[in-house]
This record gives sequence, C-alpha cells and structure tokens, in this order.
Amino acid sequence: MTSIHDNDNPRSTRPADARLAGIRRGRGLPGRWRAVGMTLVEMLVAISVLAVMILAVSSILVQTQRFISAAQENRRSHAMAFTIARIIRRDLRRVSKDGFLCISSDNKLVFSTAGPVAGISELTRGDGSIICYGQQSCKNSADPSKTLTYLWRPEYICNCTTGTPSPTISGERINVNFSTLRQCAASSGDANSPFTLQALANQVALTTPGNNMALPPTTASDLKNLWQVLVTNIDDFKVSWTDGTKGTDGNLKWQISPMLWSHKNQTDWTLQNTTGWPRAIRITFAITDPSMPKEMQGAGHPYEVICIVGA
Repeated sequence: MTSIHDNDNPRSTRPADARLAGIRRGRGLPGRWRAVGMTLVEMLVAISVLAVMILAVSSILVQTQRFISAAQENRRSHAMAFTIARIIRRDLRRVSKDGFLCISSDNKLVFSTAGPVAGISELTRGDGSIICYGQQSCKNSADPSKTLTYLWRPEYICNCTTGTPSPTISGERINVNFSTLRQCAASSGDANSPFTLQALANQVALTTPGNNMALPPTTASDLKNLWQVLVTNIDDFKVSWTDGTKGTDGNLKWQISPMLWSHKNQTDWTLQNTTGWPRAIRITFAITDPSMPKEMQGAGHPYEVICIVGA
C-alpha cells in the first residue's frame, strides 16, 4: 500500500486513501480547509447579550443626563434665590420707623424707606420710597393656555409734584414726600393728616399690573411694566414676622397675622408705635424651572429669607 507524507506531519504513514477521505470530510489541514460558523442558537444568544449591554449603557447615560440636568437646575435656582435674598435684605435694612411696615392678608409686604433714592430711569428722585413684595400672576406669552407667576417688587419713589400730597401712583412715582408720612395717622384720619397710612398701603398693594402684562414681554406695554418684576416662576410666597418671642421648644415664634389692615391704632407698625415693630421678617418661597421635564419639576425648590428689620 502506498504511503504519502505531508508538510505538517512528515512522519505520517496513514494510507493515502484514508487521508484523502479525511480531507474530504473536513478534517484536513487546520485553518485552511475547515469552514468555521455559528449556529442559529449561538447567534440568538450573542444578539441577546448585545441587547442587554446596549440597554445597560443607555440606562446609565439617561441617569447621568438626568443627574446633570438636576444639578444645573439646582445651580440656577440657588443663584436666583441668592439674588432675591440679597435684594430683600437690602430693602429691609432701609426700613425707617418714621414711616410704616405692614403685611396684608394675601401675603403682601409693604413698607417705607428713608433717604435719597432714584428711580430706574434716574429721572425720578425723592427723599424715600414705598416698596411692596408679593406673588402675582400674568399671561404667559409663550403658552397662552397657561398663566405665569412672578415675584412682584415695585419701588415707588416718594416725590410730591403737586401742592397737596396724596397716595396717587404715576409710573414709578407716588405723589407724597417721605417727610409727609410723619404727619399721617395710622388708620384713622385727623385734621392734620392729609391721608391715612392704611389708605397709602392699600393703594400700593392694589396697584398691580394684573392681566395687563404678559411674560416674556411681547409689547411696549409689557416692557414698561417689567421694572416691577423681580423674578418669574415663583410660588408659595409667604410673609411672617416675629417680635423675638420664643416658644416652648426654644425657637422663635413666627406669626402670619396682618397688622395695619386689621389692627387699627393698636399695634400698628408706624411712627405712633415704634416699640411694637417686629424684630425680624421671614419670607418663604419656592422656585420652579419650567425648562426641566415635568417629572423632575416637582413643587419647586423651597427657600427661606430671614431679615432683621431696619438693621
């Protein structure tokens, strides 16, 4: 019987017919003659493993994106709240007990400040101002089906341009000098009182743009009223006060009852009762970010600002 030798195994003495038969059956030279493949089951398993890996990576990317978005929202809200707190503290440090301070039943804070002050345009100047804080709503020009809330903060310059002072508001000017407030009674007039401080506070608190303004501004009228807007997308704005009294738990007792609107000539925060003024004012509010997905907006970020009055 004839024997042949191959280069891979020179010492092989298998019969040639057997070796050729092995080559025909696919058991010949490794890597050169054998056909390698995957079965259907192996392919399905590989695809399943790949799909699981893709889903896992996608889930990680989504969670990372949400974390980044939440961090950006927190950063924007904290920066906005810091700005609001700085303005509120600056305003309440300027409060003068020669004027008045009051809280309305609908959580509006109205008070007077003393000292030279100029308006936004620098054309209106006076010897004091009347400032109001409160939450208001207006038209949403970006989505007419919804309303937009904002923190309302007008500052009316005390500047009497007529011979008779009155609580008349024209633009950013109120027709009264700060020195006139010393002549005003708290909530009941007398012969020497041109008007009552109660009437003045009511006039300021009720002079709101209302639905006459839309945000973001789209008309010249909206731009004209924009000076009264401190920040948009604010909610749960509340004002409380304390006289320094502590509760049984050792914490300050914060009260929310209005003063000048309901307590006539009793504990009004006016010149007539300088000892009854609050020691501090607390303002709480929440800021929402409409750019975030609805499932991440929630009730907004709550903030608290506590300020010593007149300090």
